[in-house]
Amino acid sequence: MRFLTPFVYLIALTAIGAIAVIVWLGFSFRQFDVVEAKGKLRCTPVVGIYGAIDIAPLPGTGIAFLSTMDRRGEAPRGMLLRFDTDNPLDDSSWRDRTDGAPALLNPMGIDLYHTLLPDGRALNRLFAVNLAGPEVLLYDIDASGDLVLRERFSDPRLTSPNDVVATGPRSFYVTNDTAAGRESWRGKVDFMFGFKTGQILHYDGSSWSDVADGLAFPNGLALSDDGKTLYLAEMRAKRLVRYERDPETDVLTASRYVPLDTFPDSVSIDTDNHVLVGSIPQPLSFTAYGEGLKDQAPSQIMRVAESGLTETVFQDPGDVLSAATVGVRLKDKILIGSRAADRFLMCSGG
Repeated sequence: MRFLTPFVYLIALTAIGAIAVIVWLGFSFRQFDVVEAKGKLRCTPVVGIYGAIDIAPLPGTGIAFLSTMDRRGEAPRGMLLRFDTDNPLDDSSWRDRTDGAPALLNPMGIDLYHTLLPDGRALNRLFAVNLAGPEVLLYDIDASGDLVLRERFSDPRLTSPNDVVATGPRSFYVTNDTAAGRESWRGKVDFMFGFKTGQILHYDGSSWSDVADGLAFPNGLALSDDGKTLYLAEMRAKRLVRYERDPETDVLTASRYVPLDTFPDSVSIDTDNHVLVGSIPQPLSFTAYGEGLKDQAPSQIMRVAESGLTETVFQDPGDVLSAATVGVRLKDKILIGSRAADRFLMCSGG
């Protein structure tokens, strides 16, 4: 039986290695932390809208567009919805506004472009990341709130688009979270170990350019009203990055890194130039919930002040909302969306 000894050692070493990896993953991704409910927001659930992963408000109104998909139910196609916080019981809020275009739609980040034309008419367009492309879609928003597909943008470097922010009627920044694609084995390794293969790409209306690279899973984007400041949620680096932007050239210069003790997903600009950050306290639970392997996952919305100070405005272990991804202010309300829950939250008091 002496010949079995090397195999026993091998099995023992393998088991020890597996345990070490599990412990490392647990600590790295905060799986052993206890996430308790906190924050001052008073929230009402809006049930029946699944996987509202991103939210784009129409400036000056209570209207927002939602990027949705029933991921836990394995829906074959996502939807882009229009929701009016001043009329939350409107039946049309549950109707897809895309008229089925394109046929394959897995929507991720969205952004609304709004401007006034010389004749005084409003021009409203919606940019949407479509992971099924992978591509960025551009819709015209008609007077009834329906979306008319205008253009589709793709590039060989755009392998894993995540979020988009408009810089003009046909121009935008888009995050490419990992060069290999997040569903590939290499993409999963990039995220697991924080390899910096992500980038921000820009399309200026005629050509693409790489404006920021060497990023550890770049995710959400938000642009200030004057177009001179861009915020990025660098998820795997657990930080919010502030860029100074030249509106004439679209060149970005990193000016501040705000460390976060959490994994930021999306960003939006709140009042007084503060930033709302939809963050993920436990990424492994977040993923397991989205795939239907767990019944709930914790949620968190942070606010980052101009000074860099942070506060938690909403945190929940999953009892009220699981797997939150985004927090967006509309007038006196904050909407909180989720990757896969059957609801989003409409909150006040923040």
